[in-house]
Amino acid sequence: MQLVCPAGNLPALMAAIDNGADAVYVGFRDQTNARAFPGLNFSDDDLRRGIACARQHRRKVYLALNTYPESARMSEWHAAVDRAADIGASAIIAADMAVLDYA
Repeated sequence: MQLVCPAGNLPALMAAIDNGADAVYVGFRDQTNARAFPGLNFSDDDLRRGIACARQHRRKVYLALNTYPESARMSEWHAAVDRAADIGASAIIAADMAVLDYA
């Protein structure tokens, strides 16, 4: 069994890692994330720092792409998958099968 914790920002990610989380799930600051609220979520730079912290502790970071795109906006979700891969996320959590298929 693993402890997987949500983190809405970098300090929360670091606190989860420091307190024993095996993995943390996060989201980008855009509509690919169901919890796209002002003041929450990750910029690319914050996510890079969070992933570096997690890796130092041998933990994982999952990126939640947990919304359903309209077909006309699918490219935004594809770009989010690409960003997650480029930044080094351990995995994605995808709600939409087309996003998962792209990944």
